[in-house]
Amino acid sequence: MAQEILKSIPTLKEFDDEKGIIRGYANVYNVKDSDGDISLFGSFTKTVTERGKKIRIFKNHDWGLVGVPIEFDLTDTYGLGLTAKMLMDTPSGRDAYNEVKFLFENGFESGMSIGGWVEKRSTKNPAEVVEYKLREISVLTTVDPANELSLVNMVKSVKQLEEPTQEEFWRVIEKAYDNYKFSDNIKKSLETFLTLGNNEPSNDTQNEEPSTIIKSIYELYTK
Repeated sequence: MAQEILKSIPTLKEFDDEKGIIRGYANVYNVKDSDGDISLFGSFTKTVTERGKKIRIFKNHDWGLVGVPIEFDLTDTYGLGLTAKMLMDTPSGRDAYNEVKFLFENGFESGMSIGGWVEKRSTKNPAEVVEYKLREISVLTTVDPANELSLVNMVKSVKQLEEPTQEEFWRVIEKAYDNYKFSDNIKKSLETFLTLGNNEPSNDTQNEEPSTIIKSIYELYTK
């Protein structure tokens, strides 16, 4: 029976704003991951060759199309090279692209993650994966998709941080707002968050949820 897996690797290389292109590695070879598995060179050849057009690009493994793979590099001995085109004419695709780019350019943890199944393991070393079956490849914009921190809780926590961490946190939030082309929803979330920065949150903001971009920034400064 195939073993279902989700595996992450923070390896991005290049962005093209005009075309919405992201290049990087969907997975790397000969490195033991957090599950104790080692992907071998060639482990993606069969799945990419047979069903490459069925693989989709998601965000944080949430079902919802944000892009498509347009090229796989099966000859690279470092890992499974991927060129993905994001759906820049949709808010979800545009936000996914800009969130990943922002995190990458500002030194936050970000990358790609594969979703699918382990089809075959080495008979000599069960930790070595000989063959995968890919369902999707996700761009990662948060280290913990299940994190449900509210805007209010984050503002209260950030006010307890000592300088210069707090200043740096707000500087990065402002940079995200000023320099990246997010959708109106994320812009509104960032704007609301900046407004709350110097004020105690009111009752009507207590149920608001921040975007994943804010969660990711916050997590870096509260580790």
